[in-house]
Amino acid sequence: MPAVDPEESRLARESRAGSTEAFERLIDLHHDRLFAFMMSLTRHRHDAEDLTQQTFIRAWQKIHRFHPERPFLPWLFTIGRRLSLRMLRKNRPLPMAETLVVDPSTPSLDLWQLAEKKLSRDAFSAIWMHYHDGFSLAEIGRVLGKREGTVKVLLHRARTTLAEGMSELRPAVPPPLPSSPPPLPSLWKPETTP
Repeated sequence: MPAVDPEESRLARESRAGSTEAFERLIDLHHDRLFAFMMSLTRHRHDAEDLTQQTFIRAWQKIHRFHPERPFLPWLFTIGRRLSLRMLRKNRPLPMAETLVVDPSTPSLDLWQLAEKKLSRDAFSAIWMHYHDGFSLAEIGRVLGKREGTVKVLLHRARTTLAEGMSELRPAVPPPLPSSPPPLPSLWKPETTP
């Protein structure tokens, strides 16, 4: 298990003791990453905003259940993921007008878009948490409610699917060069006299 940030642990303990200021600081620390994760699950800005807010409200209501010796962000992701699944079960239509919040100048944009299209929700979440947020396999397992070995398999299959998908996106391989190069033009031109 990765080391817990001492400041985060202190804030969590103070929040458990009822300090709203400490919990507000935890919100400030984790809001952007939680929102990005909610966007990856819902693919809709409005729903992601609502779920982010609901997640922090639920976290405040259940802060007494949090163990300060563990990282706070995976616990938030677990709450957020469960809330998003509950929302999806209501068969609420999700417009696909917006996609992930990713800087378009990064070369990984195509890969994230491919992941959105090709992977299951669990596989996409696992890839996102592992590569975007740096979660360990154990932390991803806790968020997804799966064993560590299952997460390993899920990540492996997701990487394989993405590799196959990327090969489809790559431009066709140019034809091989001829075995012998064409003759070079002569640098010496015969002198011509008028």
